[in-house]
This record gives sequence, structure tokens and C-alpha cells, in this order.
Amino acid sequence: MEIEIVEEPSKGFLGLGSRKAIVRLTLKTSQVDHPLPVSPRGVGVKNGTLFLIPPDTKGGNIPVIRFSSEFHVLYRGETVTKEVELTHGLDSLEVNLPPDREPELRYEIATDTKKVRAELVWKKIPGVKYSLQDHPVTNILTLRLAKNEIKPPGLTLKDVEELVRVEGLTYGLKIADLTEETLAASQGTHLIAVGRTPGETIHPFIKYVFKESGTDVDDDALRIDYYEVHGTEGVHEGAVLAVKDPGRLGAPGVDVYGKPIASEPLKKLDLVIGEGVRLSEDGLHAIATTSGLPSLRNGMIRVTDVYELAGDADVSTGNITMDGDIIIRGNVLENIKVQSKKGVIVVQGLVSGGTLRAGGSITVLRNVVRAQLHSGGVTVSQIRTGNLLRKISSQLEALEVAYEAIVRQAENVPFENLIRHLIELKFHALPEDIKSLGDEISKIEQESESDGEKYANLIKTIDRYLVPRGSGTLTINDAQELRQLRQEIKARIEELESESPIEADVEVGYLQNSHIEASGSVAVKGKGCFYSTVLAGKNFSIAGGVFRGGQVTVNSGSIVAKELGGPKGIATIAKIVGTGSISASLVHPNVTVVIGHQSYKFSETTSMVKVYFHDNILTVYSGSNKIHG
Repeated sequence: MEIEIVEEPSKGFLGLGSRKAIVRLTLKTSQVDHPLPVSPRGVGVKNGTLFLIPPDTKGGNIPVIRFSSEFHVLYRGETVTKEVELTHGLDSLEVNLPPDREPELRYEIATDTKKVRAELVWKKIPGVKYSLQDHPVTNILTLRLAKNEIKPPGLTLKDVEELVRVEGLTYGLKIADLTEETLAASQGTHLIAVGRTPGETIHPFIKYVFKESGTDVDDDALRIDYYEVHGTEGVHEGAVLAVKDPGRLGAPGVDVYGKPIASEPLKKLDLVIGEGVRLSEDGLHAIATTSGLPSLRNGMIRVTDVYELAGDADVSTGNITMDGDIIIRGNVLENIKVQSKKGVIVVQGLVSGGTLRAGGSITVLRNVVRAQLHSGGVTVSQIRTGNLLRKISSQLEALEVAYEAIVRQAENVPFENLIRHLIELKFHALPEDIKSLGDEISKIEQESESDGEKYANLIKTIDRYLVPRGSGTLTINDAQELRQLRQEIKARIEELESESPIEADVEVGYLQNSHIEASGSVAVKGKGCFYSTVLAGKNFSIAGGVFRGGQVTVNSGSIVAKELGGPKGIATIAKIVGTGSISASLVHPNVTVVIGHQSYKFSETTSMVKVYFHDNILTVYSGSNKIHG
């Protein structure tokens, strides 16, 4: 307002002639421009319902509603997110709450695979009814959900009894152990019935007496008769070689439905005999019919005559080849080849620059230097072939994946060009592996003339897809043939794995600059194994010595050494192709341990090492400390 005094006030004289003041008031006009329409004063929620307070003056702020992703909000027919200005009031606003959830009671009877245990499992799931949470009037309102829980129904003993009846449980019921208090829990598990497991079946087994009758070694003795210790003196006529325990069936069990559970059936196990052995009348004893050296090959016990050489195998004797067992009381010297096609070889001296090849086991009591030892005949080739097939199969699978990935992006690439480039760039090891496989197949054909039919499918697969033999090339024309090749190789692997291997072992005193192959285990009894290559079907052991330089490969089983590698970091590899473990009291730098496709290389000297697979991960421990995996 503007105030202007027109006439001052006057009191007059003695109250006569007084007058009031006269002022002029002028109302100022507002210059503010209001582009927005008249807005309400605020918005609130009462009893779960949105409401507006109508305005009493012009010029108020536009109310805003904010909300989370739990709400689905439409304003003036359009979906809005996070917040909305109520420029047109509430009539155009639609707020959709999450759907209400009905209360649930879930329960069932669960049994194990053998149906000897039945459990009642239940879970109560409360329902939820959603509404808007009340809020006083405000210009910026954040919507919140009020969640009202609906109590779920309960499970009663009567319900359980009916469920048991419907399920058909009859044996070992434990309903009496269940109470209403237990069922009052929101969720739980209760053993409702227990059957009777079948008794343990003791399967037949064979005790090979002749393999357990060796003489104990006195380490303090001045002289040790290793010939006697290793049992190479053979057996006499009438000696019991093996005893079969027929086993016994376990008692049958009963499942929770009252049905019988048969015990595990007895496995079939025959006591198989060959030349020089007969069975007792009850078929439980194998008895020698002649004096000689007993052996076990492919589960068959034989007693054969022994070829015995009193002195050295050298230039004066020439090469020695025979079907039976060979005992050499002296040494095997330079360039001499000793071969027993079906028996074992025992050398009481050393082997220097010679070659020993046996269908059975090989024992050298002293040193092996610059020599080659092959034990197990064609089985060693089978092991190498199986490993190569697995490696090739893995590469072919990866090759197929790579081919399909590229073809999806470039469909017009010729198959032969793409496969050739993939092999050259990414799978360059494949041709060499194929060539090695061809060489192994040739060895098998030469060494197993009488068993050629067993490898017919393998040879057919190689000749069809991997010819010319030894060239390392693939003769496939399209993706379908690539898949077919991988499937056939997988089938050949299964055929090889189904074969009963000849588990022929090698045992030596000391090893240097030599090569050993054995279908069974390899054991070095002395203090050292240096710069040598060892391939074993099962286990390798040098528990009292060092394996330094070179590589030891075990198809499956264990590698045990007192020491691996050397202080100066000589490259040493200990590898298990399949499953197993590696242990050593001391491991030096530059030693690589491998199990399957995973490896670990030691960078420093480490003690009390244990290597194995845990949850499909290569795990390495030093004492109680995990250092890898």
C-alpha cells in the first residue's frame, strides 16, 4: 500500500474545533507473471488412498509424487518412472501395486534312491497383501508400500497320517515321534520312516600265494641274497599257488514301502590256470603240476621252465630270445638284446647299453645305464595309443567348435581351406600327434599278430580318416565327417579301455641316461634316477632317492619320490595322464608337475610336497600350506 497524508490532525482549543487526520491509501498492483495454472497445496495418503488438499491462494508449487520400481504408474495414459508432477491433479493418475501373494503350505514325502529312508518335508509361505502406506500432506510425496502378512495354513498330525497312507509307506514308520509343536515350525524335515539296508556282500577274491611268499630283507645284513628275496628260485610240484575265497551274499533288506531289497549280487571271478597248474576238486586252489617259475598274466597262473644264464650276456652269447622266463645271474652288456615274449626277465647284475624286452615283468638288481627296458609287450603300445587318441579327440572337439564358430559368421568359406588354416594357426600339434598314432598302430600290428582282430576297428578308423599312414594329414571332406571321426575315436578309446591290460612291472637298482616303459609299475630301489625317461601304466616310485632330469609319465596312479629335480634347476617333469597323486619330500626349482591337462612349475625349493586333484583343480601343498589350487 502507498500512504499519503492529505490533512494533519488537530486538537483545537480546550477541545473545541478538533479534527482527525485525512490520509489517502493506494493499492499497488503486482508485476509477477504466473505461467502455471492454480495448483493444489499438497498431496497425501490416508487409509491407503491418495488425496489432494485444494488451494486457497494462487501461485503454489506443483505437487510431486516419487516412487520406486515396485510401483507401475501411469499419468494421463502414459507410463512414468521414478516421479510425476501432478499438473492435472489426481484424476489422470493410476498407481498399480505389486500383485498380492496367497499364503501357501508345501509338503511332501521324499525318499532316497534305495527307498530305505523317507522324510517329511514342509514349508509354510505367508501371503502378502499390498497397500499404500499412509502419509501426511506434503508437496513432495514418496510412495511406500504397506505389506500386510497373511498367515499360511498349518500341517496337522492327521494330515501327515493321511499323506503317509496315500504315499503307501508301511515299514519302519516313525509318525509317533512327530508332534504338533514340531509341525508348528515354519519349515522343517522329519524322518518319517526307515527301512532296513541289505547286508554287505563279500565278493570273491583270489589270494596269489606265490606273490606274497618272498623273504624279508634284513637291511643290516652284510650280504643280501636278492635272488631269494625276489622269489626267482621258482616253486616245486604240488605247491599251492593261489587260493580263491568264494565270498558270500549279504542279507536282503526292506524298503519303506515294505518291499524286499536284494543285496548286491556276487561278482563272477574265476581262478584261471595255464600250463603247469591244476585246480583242486572244489575249484578253490591252484596247484603247481611241475617245478618252475610261477607268473600271472591276464589273470592266468602259469608255471614255466626257466632259461638260466650263469654268467654275462655279452658278445659271446649273442642276443637271447625265447618265449619263457629268463634269469641272467651276471650282467647284460653293450648292444645285447634279451627278449622274453611271454615271460619275465631277471638280471642279477647290471644292464649297460643293452635292451631288455619282456611280455611280463623285468627286474634288474643293480644299475641300469644307457639302456632300454620294455615290460608288458603290446600293452605299453596300447597305453601310448590310448593317450594319443584322447589327445587327438580333445583337439578334434576344439577344432569342431572353432570351425562352427567361424562358419556362423562366414558361411561360404570352403571346408578344406578353413580346416587347413585352423590346423596351421591353432592346432599345429595335431598333425604330429596323428603321425605318432600311425606309428603306434604299426607297432601294435607287428607285436600282436595273434590278436590282430581286437584292433581291427581302430586300424579301420585310422586308415579311413588319417591316411596316408604316418603323413599326419586328415582325410575328411566336411563337418559331418569331422564329427563322425571324433565319435569313432571315442569308440576306439572305449574299446582300448575295455581291454584287460598286462600289468607287468619294472624294478631296478639305479637308473641313468636310460628309457623304461612298463604296463604296470616302475620302482627304483637305489638312490638315484638321472636324465632318464620313464613311462608306467600305474605307479612310479623312488621313495629313497632322487629323480633328476628327464620325465616320468604315469598313466594313472601315483608318483612317489624322496627328491625331484636338482638345486641348479635342472628341468624335470613328473606327469600323470589320468588320475592320481604326486608326492616328494623335496622339490627343486624348474620341476613341473602335471595331472591331466593342468600343471604347476616350482620356482623355488619346496619341502613335503603333495600334488593331487581337488574339485577338478590341481592342488599343491607344502606340508599343511596350500601353495597352488
